Amino acid sequence: MKRSPALRFIVTLLIFFGSLSLHAQQSRKVSGSITDTAKTAISGATVLLISEKDTLKSITDSEGYFSFSKITVNKFSLEISSVAYQKVSFEHSFTEKERHKRLEPIELKPSNQMLKEVVIKGKPNPVRFMQDTVEFNAEAFQVLEGDNVADLIKQFPGMEVDDQYNVKSMGKQMVKLRVNGEDFFTGDVNEFIRRLPAGIVSKIQVIDDFGDEANFTGIKVGEPRKLLNIVTKPGMDNGTFGNASANAGSNDMIGSGLSGNLWKGGKQTSAQGNIGTQNNGAGTSRNITGGFSHNDKFGKHTRGGFGYNFRNNSNAFSQEQVMESVYPEGTFVNNSRSAGDNGGSRHHLNGNLHFNNKKLFLTTNFNGALNRSNAANSSATNQFGLVRQDLRNSTQSKNSTPNLNASFSAARKPSKSPHRITFSGGVSTSGNNGTQQINTNTLYYNKATGALEKDSVLNRDLLNRSDSRGFNAGFNYSFGFKKPKDSLVNRHLTLGYSGNINLSSSEVSTFVNDNITGRVALVDSLSQSFRSTSLSQSINLDYNYSRKNFRYNFGINARPNMLSNEDLKLKQKFVNNTFNYAPSVSLGKTLAKNKTISASYNGSNNNPSIHQLQPIRNTQNLQNIVVGNPDLKASFNHSMRLSFNYNHAKTGFSVQTGLNANVTQREIVDHVILIPDTLDSYRQITRYENVNGNYGVNANYYANFPFLKNKLFFGLSGNIGRSNRAILFNNQRAFGSGLNFAQRLNGRYNFKKFNVSMNLNYSVTNNNDAGSLLRTAYMQQPMGLGMISAPAFFRSNALQMNINGSMRLKTLSLSAGGNYANTRSGTGVDSTLRDVSNINLNMQAELTVKKSYHIRFDAYKRINYGYALQEANPLVINMALSKGFLKNTLRFNLSGNDLLAQGNNISRVLSGNTIIDSRTKQQTRVFTLGLSYDLSKFGGRVFRVDAD
Repeated sequence: MKRSPALRFIVTLLIFFGSLSLHAQQSRKVSGSITDTAKTAISGATVLLISEKDTLKSITDSEGYFSFSKITVNKFSLEISSVAYQKVSFEHSFTEKERHKRLEPIELKPSNQMLKEVVIKGKPNPVRFMQDTVEFNAEAFQVLEGDNVADLIKQFPGMEVDDQYNVKSMGKQMVKLRVNGEDFFTGDVNEFIRRLPAGIVSKIQVIDDFGDEANFTGIKVGEPRKLLNIVTKPGMDNGTFGNASANAGSNDMIGSGLSGNLWKGGKQTSAQGNIGTQNNGAGTSRNITGGFSHNDKFGKHTRGGFGYNFRNNSNAFSQEQVMESVYPEGTFVNNSRSAGDNGGSRHHLNGNLHFNNKKLFLTTNFNGALNRSNAANSSATNQFGLVRQDLRNSTQSKNSTPNLNASFSAARKPSKSPHRITFSGGVSTSGNNGTQQINTNTLYYNKATGALEKDSVLNRDLLNRSDSRGFNAGFNYSFGFKKPKDSLVNRHLTLGYSGNINLSSSEVSTFVNDNITGRVALVDSLSQSFRSTSLSQSINLDYNYSRKNFRYNFGINARPNMLSNEDLKLKQKFVNNTFNYAPSVSLGKTLAKNKTISASYNGSNNNPSIHQLQPIRNTQNLQNIVVGNPDLKASFNHSMRLSFNYNHAKTGFSVQTGLNANVTQREIVDHVILIPDTLDSYRQITRYENVNGNYGVNANYYANFPFLKNKLFFGLSGNIGRSNRAILFNNQRAFGSGLNFAQRLNGRYNFKKFNVSMNLNYSVTNNNDAGSLLRTAYMQQPMGLGMISAPAFFRSNALQMNINGSMRLKTLSLSAGGNYANTRSGTGVDSTLRDVSNINLNMQAELTVKKSYHIRFDAYKRINYGYALQEANPLVINMALSKGFLKNTLRFNLSGNDLLAQGNNISRVLSGNTIIDSRTKQQTRVFTLGLSYDLSKFGGRVFRVDAD
């Protein structure tokens, strides 16, 4: 039967649309992301989807994402490759009902194979901004032979490296080091950025790290820590580095050292030992250290390690110090000289074990330590102005402090479920047993005539015993919402709890020696025995949302806190409970390529210490008696941060900005009262109270301008902030409020063999406070009145300028520079201005003769003005001669430091209402003879790392 044309057309349409419908039903989609070992997205990676019928290709975008659509097969394989990374492949298959397969992030490891040198003509982008990560491209900066990683970091915009190799990014400290995303030996930033050669570095990343658990679950909550990750060049993820030395010299100097590190990816073994002794001008200084560690992978998903180290040291010292404090009642000057010999020992054992198979995460840590210390110190102090008296003090002390702690964290992420569950826990115990002998001789004078009125002597023996035990546990359950179709969105609602119980006790027995009879008696009023219990809890509910270039978290946090402090002598118990709650917010967004913004808010408790709670008079320093307050509440801190980063890929221009604010409720502050005594002098009583009104707001920025193909850099940075500090003084409350401002201009020009750098800094500080560390260091030695926070802050203007230049030729290297610094300080109470200035000039030269002889010359000239101590303007000259063997890895060294014996280390510190000038006695002229062997081999290549 012949069909009509119309019927044939209709049948053809039905077949066509039927095939489209069948194809649509069978068409499927695959999507995922590619990262490196530091969880940083890899852009430009090639992804091949291979099946029996066809091969599809995709390139990852700037966030590392890829996707394939219209897949009609059930089984397929993925092959991922990228320059400088190892190629990987995986087998996958669809379930019967699965239409969109969303893969877990795929991690690429750096390639172990050396690549042939490629000359890149394009202009490298120096900085790249991503969510939670700032990445610096080493190729965009100058790297010379002999440079270490610290030399490279010093060139990065927004980064700072000090003389002790502490690294900060936009003012925040780097707390951990990783290499290629893996923990690197001890993780000590200071130790390894000075030892690793800059030549092995491809990129350096500054990461806002929320912890290994957050990286596993993908749920980032809380305040991140700053982590430094070094990404090596291809083939440079293995090496052997270390050194051996032996030396002897003048001033009874003798010493030797040995360190070795074997590194091959996740396998890391190290050992070190050092011994040295010398006369430092104040007495004998001795130091003995040693230790070893090993970390390795056990199977496909497990890694772990252990380590042990010890230290035994003693150090004699001699110091002179002038401390000037300004109060509404007048000016107080404390002129002191102190000497002593401090020492101790430490044994530390640690272990760790980590398991991660993409579904289950488990980590455990163990630490045990035993610390022993001993000290013998003496001081002679003359006090003028508000107080006129002299003190002669001597103390001897011994302490033994063992501590032990263990912790674990576990997380589970089922493969076919969006839910997450984590558990954590830990135990800790510590103790202290110590003895202390304090001999105090106080001489009182008549202020008008200067005649001696009284000579008071008090000798005391103290026995200290304390212990502390802590237990903590927590869990989080995250309910994952169903993902929208064809979406990479993740949404979780998390309920969490954590609790910490601390049980502690403290006992101090004070015995007083009768100067007439020689008998020793226990004094109850100066002794104490306490037991304290604290329970800190946190309950939180958070909503977490994340997608390709955006994440945020909103939550509420409740913190009930319970404190119980019991006086065992008086049979009294003090109970102190608080309840705080606050929202928590964090977000991060990539606005465009190389343009990111992030913000967060958090609240946290700070419990008073057991010593702040004890209502007993602490009379270790008779001029500064401390009394605790059992009614203290836990303080609560609100902190907020906001940051914005931008980088222009073509020009290399980058800018980093940040805003930080904090407000503290019920902050625990010192309440200082000056009490006149019967001899027309003063003594100080310090109590603790809760005060509201403390806050601080600070904004900072850094802008970097590269020119001439990154050979010329200009940087402009600064910060401005306002702070308000509550002060309790003589039963009156006041607030020290001030605006602080700083501005810095810096520049650097890199020639092929010559570079020059300069910077100009100006700052205005109206509310200067160096914090509790200075007070703690000062109060360790009874020297009269303490550093009192009085309503009379020093306001200072500081100007600093420096310029440095260096030249490196084949056999000669030269560098020279100059620095000028001036600080003008004064208070509203005292109109006197206190200026201190110094000029520093320096020059260094190193000459290589016949490839193996090295002659080094250093000269430093410093000119000082305005110090309270007797000023000295030293000229320090150093010279050294060395002969190299075995391609200069083995060296024979002869050196002389400070040939003219003029070195000194005078310094000034401003802290609130106090200026401290100090100088420590040192033997700076030293002649040394030594032999050293240095090994720095990475990827089969030997690198030179010059000493700074």
